[in-house]
Amino acid sequence: MTTTVHEAVASGRYALLFPGAGAQLPSMARRLCRSFDAAVDVLERADKATGLGLARLCREGTPAELAAPEVSHPAIVATGLAAAAALRQHLGPGWVPPALVGGHSLGHFAALVEAGSLDFDDALRLVAVRARLMGEQTRLRPALMASVGGVPPERVVDWCAACPPEHGVAVAACFNGPEQTVVSGDTAAVRWVGARAERDPGARVRELTAGVASHSPLMDPVQRALRPHLAAVSPAPPAVPVLLNSTGLATRDTGALRTDLLRQLSVPVRWNDALRTVVAAGITVVLDTGPGQVLARAAALHPELEPVALNFMSPLEKAVPLP
Repeated sequence: MTTTVHEAVASGRYALLFPGAGAQLPSMARRLCRSFDAAVDVLERADKATGLGLARLCREGTPAELAAPEVSHPAIVATGLAAAAALRQHLGPGWVPPALVGGHSLGHFAALVEAGSLDFDDALRLVAVRARLMGEQTRLRPALMASVGGVPPERVVDWCAACPPEHGVAVAACFNGPEQTVVSGDTAAVRWVGARAERDPGARVRELTAGVASHSPLMDPVQRALRPHLAAVSPAPPAVPVLLNSTGLATRDTGALRTDLLRQLSVPVRWNDALRTVVAAGITVVLDTGPGQVLARAAALHPELEPVALNFMSPLEKAVPLP
């Protein structure tokens, strides 16, 4: 690749991406907070907006403390925004806005904040309400999500359709790559699909820690309950185009952005299509703001893209070196 990461970021020819549910890690913002006051400020503001103790949980939280969606979802959004703030502090006067922003499912809230479309406090409060509703629904109807890799998505869709009704509902919930699909639904149904997949040569199955059945019909009650909360918020036109989960396209249309926040609960995430949109825009560098490198790994499936994880094993200063 002829363009360095710093050259792409300095010219604004990059995409800034925020991960979704299940991306949490223990002490996931500790490294950021040690180096960047801006990251500390974001977590403290998120703490005040939600009252969940995020300033501590994002820096010191254990797997058990971060397990429930009521905690993990706001913590993931706050940590992603802390990484974006740290990037701005690191680059200083040389910071240039990205050409595109996007967030996988839950990460759409963070993407809208970063694009200037959604108020920070409103977004964190909405995420907290959404997570509470999802947690309540999951306690009423046990749910699971599992990643199925190594096989075409069409095959996973067929397995979901073949699941015996007595096991419940299983659907293809996230199309994350050419051969990377997430299944969501009732626990027994998702495990039936997983067992069927494991009989297929090359298939890899891994249960996820999301704790809910996002992007499935099980979220219909949550969608109805969340509608009035979203109706009370008015997104502003974003400063840069935002990728939509439900279509994979990029837009500045506030109506489409608001609709995506609600619709994504019960329809599949078209993340592989979103990455194709990034490629079609001529962007090669994508920055994954989340703990770990979930979106960086998804981007690595596209040979045209160079993914950079801002908050993983290497310090941000090494991920995006200054000239």
